[in-house]
Amino acid sequence: MTNQTMLEQAFSGIRSSVFFTRRPDPIPGDLRIGWRLSSAILILRQCRGNTANLEQIHVLTWALRSPHGREVISEWFLAGRKPNDLIIRHDPSTARTINLVVAGGLAVRNNNSTISLTEKGERLAHLLWRRPDVLAPEKRFLSTLPARITQRSIHDLLEWGD
Repeated sequence: MTNQTMLEQAFSGIRSSVFFTRRPDPIPGDLRIGWRLSSAILILRQCRGNTANLEQIHVLTWALRSPHGREVISEWFLAGRKPNDLIIRHDPSTARTINLVVAGGLAVRNNNSTISLTEKGERLAHLLWRRPDVLAPEKRFLSTLPARITQRSIHDLLEWGD
C-alpha cells in the first residue's frame, strides 16, 4: 500500500474532497545518484590511465558541482593562475559514490589506493561521452582540461601556497 493510498483511505470518510498529487522530490542534480555515478566515471576517464586517487576524485567532483568550481580549476590548469579562492570541500558522499562504482563492477580499487575503470566502466564512460544530452556542462568542462590529469597536478594544486 502506497503512502498516497493510505492517506486517501484515511480521508475517505470525510465529506469534503481531498486530493493528493504525487510530485517528484526536488533533489539537486549533484545529489542524485545518477549524476554522482556518471560524474565519477567521467572523472576516472579524464585521469591518466583511467585511474585516480581519492584526492583527484574529490577535487574534480568539487569542480563539477558548480560553475565557480569549474572556473577555479580551469584557471589553475589552463591559465596558470593561482587558486587564491580555492576551498575544496571533501564531500563524504564522494567516498560512498566510489564504493558504489566499485560494487557495480565499473571500477576496481588498486593496491596503491587508486581507483581504475574496468572494461565495463570504460564502455560506460564511452557511452556517456558520446551522448550530447547527458552531462553536457560537465563534459564541456572536462574536455577543456589537460588530456590526462595526473595525481601530481592535483597534489600541486592542493599544496599551493604552503
